[in-house]
Amino acid sequence: MIGVARVLVAVLALAMLAGCGSGDVGQIKAVIERANHEQEDAFAARDASIMQDTSTAANFVAMTRRNEEIAADGTVGIRLAKLEWGDVRVTSATTAEATTWETWEETDQSGQTLSVRDRNVYSLLKVGSSWKIENITYPDRQTASDQPSPSLAPAQ
Repeated sequence: MIGVARVLVAVLALAMLAGCGSGDVGQIKAVIERANHEQEDAFAARDASIMQDTSTAANFVAMTRRNEEIAADGTVGIRLAKLEWGDVRVTSATTAEATTWETWEETDQSGQTLSVRDRNVYSLLKVGSSWKIENITYPDRQTASDQPSPSLAPAQ
């Protein structure tokens, strides 16, 4: 009888955790969607403070810098054109990871629009009862160090 009670308690505990996790997944998706729209609004208004509520302090600094870099490159407008979801996992009571594929459109001063699709991997922290974005990585982007040096580039 005690063995059955232990199994029942374990099953109930797992069911409760599963229920919390599914609610967390919805909250995580909502904060990522809101953060993307806040980035659009912050860029348009040239007011980074719009992005503060969805980010930790570290990510807020990174996103502010990102918008400044985009503007410095001559972009006058940005828009999230498409958001596709990959895995969203709660990894502990206070951490989570989510993968998206995001298609952003950037418009330059001449009115030309460039569309770019990237895989984004979000690391999130639960602060109180809210999820906040701690970091975003772009694992498929090539950096300058990934490019062949001019002397090693294939001849054309």
